[in-house]
Amino acid sequence: MLQSIYIKNYVLIEQLEIDFNQHMTVFTGETGAGKSITIGALSLALGARGDTSVIGAFGETCEVVVSFDIANHSAVRQWLNDNDFDDDNLMIRRTLNKQGRSQLWINGSPTPAHLVKALGRYLVQIHGQHDQIKLLNSTTQRQLLDRSGDYGELLTQIADVTEALKQLDSDRLALQQAGSLSAEQQQLLDYQYQELHELDLKKGEYEQLHQDLLQVSHAQDIQQVCQQTIHDLDESDHSVRQVLAQHMNQLKQLKGFDATQVCQMLDEALINVQEAIQYLSDHVSRIEHDPEQQNTIEQRLEQITHIARKQNTQAEQLHDHQQRLAEQLYQHQHQSEQQAALDKKRQELRQQYNDISQQLSQARQKAAQQLATKITDMIQQLGLPEAQLSIQVSPSEFNDDNKPQSHGLDHIEFMIAVNKGQTPQALSKTASGGELSRICLAIEVVGQNHDHSAFVFDEVDTGIGGATASKVGAIMRKLSKQHQVFAVTHLPQVAGQAHDHILVSKSSDQSQGITRSAIQHLNREQRIQELARMAGGETITETTLAQAEEFLKTG
Repeated sequence: MLQSIYIKNYVLIEQLEIDFNQHMTVFTGETGAGKSITIGALSLALGARGDTSVIGAFGETCEVVVSFDIANHSAVRQWLNDNDFDDDNLMIRRTLNKQGRSQLWINGSPTPAHLVKALGRYLVQIHGQHDQIKLLNSTTQRQLLDRSGDYGELLTQIADVTEALKQLDSDRLALQQAGSLSAEQQQLLDYQYQELHELDLKKGEYEQLHQDLLQVSHAQDIQQVCQQTIHDLDESDHSVRQVLAQHMNQLKQLKGFDATQVCQMLDEALINVQEAIQYLSDHVSRIEHDPEQQNTIEQRLEQITHIARKQNTQAEQLHDHQQRLAEQLYQHQHQSEQQAALDKKRQELRQQYNDISQQLSQARQKAAQQLATKITDMIQQLGLPEAQLSIQVSPSEFNDDNKPQSHGLDHIEFMIAVNKGQTPQALSKTASGGELSRICLAIEVVGQNHDHSAFVFDEVDTGIGGATASKVGAIMRKLSKQHQVFAVTHLPQVAGQAHDHILVSKSSDQSQGITRSAIQHLNREQRIQELARMAGGETITETTLAQAEEFLKTG
């Protein structure tokens, strides 16, 4: 559950902190007071896109901090654990400055926005007036239906087959491009490959030839220096090896001086000298100054360089170039065979896709009947007793005229008949704004994801009133028995149902030219006054006060 929110320098809010009730909370206030600002700040903290226009006039940076009680929310704790966050508590912090720099933290650790958004899906589901437009979209309707159904495995399977088909089509295209050679191109590639085949260049040979040429061309210098070094180290009357051994013996015979450490170092030096002598001796024995060998190496290098120039390739990359030519020729020669294999595999995947899609359509049709019944019941409770909602699932088969979709090829359409005997129409063609508000609210409440900790309804009750408004409030209060509910509302019938009532107001500082929003938790008497204002306007009478008390008693 959402425990508290701290907001600083956000729109009209200079600084405030709100602690929340675990059941139903409403925000009310006059038009323009900023009732929805708190909801906007909550969205910002949960990773929503924010621009510098939300930064208030009270500083250079805005800040929002939200705290959640997750003791009984296993899904959130598991998510935190899986992503290496402390899972004992949850605090999310967001800052945004006027340069557009935004930062997010989860439990004090800097966190990318996409991770905060992923976590936010477990925490809060926000419904606003714009969500009614989203509910008219076929994609949103399909997602609502799929969320209510028990066919997650089929959705996974069809997504996997779709990915396999996309990869297969990519492979087919690559094969066509690689194997599309004209007769002239194939003739050129054959000639180049044959030339390289006759060259018989080994991998790394070009680099090794350069090394061999360097050694054979400097053989005399190398041999002379190595032999002189061996002589000075081992063969002269005062060789390094003899001098080291002599001094070690002298040091060991000294009285009153512990030469153990020095002798150990000299002994190690003597071992290194002996190894160096052996290494140089072996190397000298292999050195031959052979002008004929040098000429052979130079001719081989010239041969490689000449062919590299002909084929417009660097000499050190010639071996890799040969491998690429071989692959191109192989693909061209075996294109028809590989194409047939890919076509066969594609046909199998297409059949598999259609089989799963058919199973998915059947599962969706069953889920559609169940979900439509629940939504219809809710709509009728909201003052449309004759309304009937149905969900059409129109399956189609995957063929060459359409592309495979990871969610299947079903077209989902929510249909509504508001009055008895009326032909069902798509939601998008429902004329009455008040009817649409109630229908969408019913869909949101029934089709919501119950894994969320909290639900926010931001003026979703626009266009309704009277007894229907009372029913909307009752439904929200009923929902708050199991989930935390927040509602921004202008209806006293809804506000009266809340467990906690927050009044939002604004004031202007004429001297500074600044407008501020403020919030206040209302007690019972204050609630009656606010409900009376909402019901009757600025002029509060005994009648509106009595009516306000009735709203509160109902809640």
